[in-house]
Amino acid sequence: MEVGRYIGGDPIEDPGHRVGGFATVRYERQPAILCRGGDDGAVQDCAWLIEKVAGIDCPDNAISLAPLFRSTREVADGEPGEWSPWEYVESNLCLKPADLAADVTKAFKSLTIKPSPIRVQPSDGQVLINMFTVTYTDAEAETYNIKLGTGDQMIPIEVQAVPTSFTWTYGDGEAPLTTADPGKPYPDQTITHTYAHKGASSLGLSTTWTGRFRIEGLPADPNEPDTWTAIPGEARTTSPTLPITVYERRPHLVDGALG
Repeated sequence: MEVGRYIGGDPIEDPGHRVGGFATVRYERQPAILCRGGDDGAVQDCAWLIEKVAGIDCPDNAISLAPLFRSTREVADGEPGEWSPWEYVESNLCLKPADLAADVTKAFKSLTIKPSPIRVQPSDGQVLINMFTVTYTDAEAETYNIKLGTGDQMIPIEVQAVPTSFTWTYGDGEAPLTTADPGKPYPDQTITHTYAHKGASSLGLSTTWTGRFRIEGLPADPNEPDTWTAIPGEARTTSPTLPITVYERRPHLVDGALG
């Protein structure tokens, strides 16, 4: 466990220090101005710590964590003893977005991303054989707001899922089409498909998403103007299929003048 990256809030027990199922080490972050480390024990004479913390100046794109304290206890005959008074471990740590990547990646994997909508022209899903059918979708990022940490130490995080590629299946046996282009409606269409056989078919779409995040409310670092941090890995959504009916229309000559 990277104790230094522990954001704070409720005390946490160190899973690496256990005896008989009981934790023997725990940690908590507390503001130095409180001059204590928690309800179970005080840190005495910590004016020096307040001065130390006041001298820390984090960059614009980082947040400052409160000092970290540790408490320990013994386990004898299968019974845990009392926790010791809190002791100072380290002062504020400047936490950058990259330091939160592991926690945000875990949160990103648990998000329910809304599948991309399937849009088709003609819009009623009734298309003509040997005539191009227009397909397209939306390409906007989806934004989610999450919080890391607990209690009054929670950090607000803005997470975005960004669509990066789209795979179309047209249900007629033709190979799927994968493109970074979400397409456009007629008359500026960029993605089309021509059905060669009449009958019932279905239109499908799967979207690949990449993630990015930033800490809400932090200004950009002048040396790093891009406030977004990439989330490793990808996510994929599958849109509900859209029924397609392919019709054949035959032209007929009629008597009479045109007009």
